[in-house]
Amino acid sequence: MAEAFSETLAYPQVKKRAVASRSFRTKITPSNGSTFSGGNTIHLDLPGNLAGQYYNPNQMYLKFKIQNSVAAVQLDRAGAASCIKRVQIQTAGAQLYDCNNWNVLATALMDTDASADWKASSGSVLMGTQGSALQGELIGATDARTYCVPMMLNPLSMTTPHRLIPAFSLSALQFRITLENDALVGVTGAPVFTYSDVEMVCLMTELSPGAQAQIDSMTGGQYNILANSYINSQATLDANVTSLTANLGISVSSLERILVVHRPSDTATAAGAFSLGNRTTSALSEFQFLINSENYPQRPILVDGKGAESYAELLIADHALVDFRKGNCILNSFAASAATNVGGVVPAGAGALFGPPDVVKNDCFAELDGDGTTAGTAVIANAAVSSNVGTFLAACEFESGLSDGKSSHIYSGISTIASVVQYKGTYANAHEAANVDFFAQHTIMISLDMRGSGVYAVSV
Repeated sequence: MAEAFSETLAYPQVKKRAVASRSFRTKITPSNGSTFSGGNTIHLDLPGNLAGQYYNPNQMYLKFKIQNSVAAVQLDRAGAASCIKRVQIQTAGAQLYDCNNWNVLATALMDTDASADWKASSGSVLMGTQGSALQGELIGATDARTYCVPMMLNPLSMTTPHRLIPAFSLSALQFRITLENDALVGVTGAPVFTYSDVEMVCLMTELSPGAQAQIDSMTGGQYNILANSYINSQATLDANVTSLTANLGISVSSLERILVVHRPSDTATAAGAFSLGNRTTSALSEFQFLINSENYPQRPILVDGKGAESYAELLIADHALVDFRKGNCILNSFAASAATNVGGVVPAGAGALFGPPDVVKNDCFAELDGDGTTAGTAVIANAAVSSNVGTFLAACEFESGLSDGKSSHIYSGISTIASVVQYKGTYANAHEAANVDFFAQHTIMISLDMRGSGVYAVSV
């Protein structure tokens, strides 16, 4: 085998200068009004017909100001992302993306993918998240606050590999963002939110005419972009039933994973509870999926004790089982200590579990039927309040090991085109009724043919 030099000695290899281009920021305002209320839909149209220009969705955020009145609200732990109920992306009559309960998905994935440090620093400034508890910041009864929410969890921001989005199609990219009911964004009384100063802030890149001509020549006017996307299905679990079989209606060419969220029905629509993030086990004991009656996985995933097996499968679906540097907030909860802590002094016999004043970690991942009314309160005296918010999240991986979710060259999910996809869960016979959300991650193809229709088309 021939010998080779280290890259540290490869002096002839230097960075090459990029083609002539410039980047700039643009702000897009709603086309259907200037102020909005909970339940309203905001129309934001990213213009087309911009020669040689591209959107960078990874550098795009939604900015808005909330003016509260009547009553204070403790935001759910996704912060201002809790205010976004549904996200749709359309163009020329075609639907590129439609995800209902987007805030439920955002809360779940920020639990698994965002560290406590990020939530306490960058997330706190941008969106009002907290790194020390399962809740967001408090908005007072008369407070006004401006938030900037990154436009995540949509196919334009999840291209694989990363691609800029051409802005020269003949039709605008139309975002339709539906706001959550004011009473469901956190633990509230009866707040009244007024949304104003709404802007979609985008980083744009413009190529020189010569550089754009080269791109057009190389592609033949065909701009094909692979991206991940999410779709939402829902089911209802009745109280005390021991099994649930739900048809999910997922018909895609490459299904990569499905996330399963159980939320107690009485808290999912309650103003006095963290309705978005209170995820419980609902006494789930095992689950699997069926595609045309074939079991995935072949043996059910067990949920018992602290939920080690189901959590391992969750990490596999997140491609993070052996990522020992990955931290998250899924256990960011606490319980009041039985011992008394006065003046910050640990009493004799309190043991190693005695935590910061009057609190120890509780097992929020295995919460059965949490009330979801408080993230807990830590105090020096003898009056700490335990958290009753659950964080349970189940998942199943469908992608084969060929791509392992990381390859920029191949994707390897299961095709469910013309197939029946079902969820099959087994439950203990003592649990509350629950709303069950399924979020299916899959690969889509976004195509723009500038020699043909000149507008975006999507294939799943």
